Amino acid sequence: MKATIKEAVEYFNCNRDAIPVFAIRKGDYAFEISGKDCLYLVVEKNGTGIFVARLTPDLMRLKELTENEQKAAREFAHKQLTSAGLL
Repeated sequence: MKATIKEAVEYFNCNRDAIPVFAIRKGDYAFEISGKDCLYLVVEKNGTGIFVARLTPDLMRLKELTENEQKAAREFAHKQLTSAGLL
C-alpha cells in the first residue's frame, strides 16, 4: 500500500481517537496508517516535519505509549496538522 500525505492525514483525521500511536527514537510520534504495510504518519515532536514513512518495528524500535501519552500525541498532531494547513 502506498499513501500520499493527504491520504494519511485523512486517515488520521477519520480515526483520530482510535489510531495507534508510537514514539520513535527521537521522540517523534508515529501514527499507524497500515500495520500490515508498516506505514506511518510521522509528526516531529521537536520540529515541524510531517511525513509518511514505512517503519519496520524491529528496525525503528517503536515504543508503545500509555493511553494518556497517546491522547496527548493525538492532540499535538492535530494542532501540528492544522497549523501546517493539512486539516
